[in-house]
Amino acid sequence: MNKFKKISFYVLYSIFFQYLPNGFGIIGKLSNILRRFVCRRIFTETDEEFNVYNNVKFPFNGSLVMRKKSNLGPRALITGRGRVTVGCHVMMGYECYIITQNHKYLEEGYDGYEQKDVLIDDYSWIGHRVTILPGITIGKHAIVAAGAVVTKDVPDYGIVGGNPAKFIKSRRD
Repeated sequence: MNKFKKISFYVLYSIFFQYLPNGFGIIGKLSNILRRFVCRRIFTETDEEFNVYNNVKFPFNGSLVMRKKSNLGPRALITGRGRVTVGCHVMMGYECYIITQNHKYLEEGYDGYEQKDVLIDDYSWIGHRVTILPGITIGKHAIVAAGAVVTKDVPDYGIVGGNPAKFIKSRRD
């Protein structure tokens, strides 16, 4: 798709589609279909079925990949230009923050920004108001507790929580 079309769909999403209501009734389902239609034209890559709930903010020039039956929770915020990949069957709570950009600094001082990709792997659960910092990988079947600030990678089947997020236990125990 050419850049003009992508910009046009991003503007439409920003001024109208992001504000459509969520829900399971006819209006909610129609809103989800319309948001999905527009987001397919903005995101880097999408599978057949995913959900973007209302008031989700993401950068126009970022790289977002959504796999099947995953969602971006209501009022989620994605910042930076790094790639964010949301795997299959990922559930996300309200107001999650995914950050892909950070200040780059040297011993002599500030030197711009650096982008780091974020991966939320298949079947993970991300709780309400979780913050995921740049360069983090959330493993398969992992659970991130509400309010956690994820500063280190989360292993497959790991359960983490807190600020900074600490390993609590494995789901396989």
